[in-house]
Amino acid sequence: MGQESDRMLRELVEKENIRDLVHRYCWAVDRADLEDVMALFHDSCDLIVSPPGRRREGRDAVERWYGRYMRHRPVVLRHLIHNQVITLDGERAFSKSYFDAVGDLRGESIVVAGFYEDRLLRVEGEWKFTEKVIGTDFMVPLHEGWGGEKFKVRPWWYEAESQLKA
Repeated sequence: MGQESDRMLRELVEKENIRDLVHRYCWAVDRADLEDVMALFHDSCDLIVSPPGRRREGRDAVERWYGRYMRHRPVVLRHLIHNQVITLDGERAFSKSYFDAVGDLRGESIVVAGFYEDRLLRVEGEWKFTEKVIGTDFMVPLHEGWGGEKFKVRPWWYEAESQLKA
């Protein structure tokens, strides 16, 4: 193969590795496996959950957030990634994707939609999250649909953040 073909093949392999990272993240979150979730993050990482948009700086803060999330998460959660766009820049990359999820939150069937924006770093051949933005567009009871008010079912972090601002 020529140099251009080799470069294209390497790029495709790196993008597939990043897609795999995001899929493993979804699987670990859906299974409430904190250890597996945190294994996907770099030692130096941040998390932004929006709304409300507060940044958790550092691995300990990120792990605390996920630990709390695991204690308050829907009983059943299945979320799917789509329309992923990946930009490579040497040892760094950026991935953005949409997610759709269904679950059972406190006995209520819910539907959720949002997006991820991920900054990544390749460490010893493996991609790791250095910054993850979780943007939630809506979280509503399934029987009500997603028209109108966007957060008819408030996630725990939404309420906790509102109290911090008060």
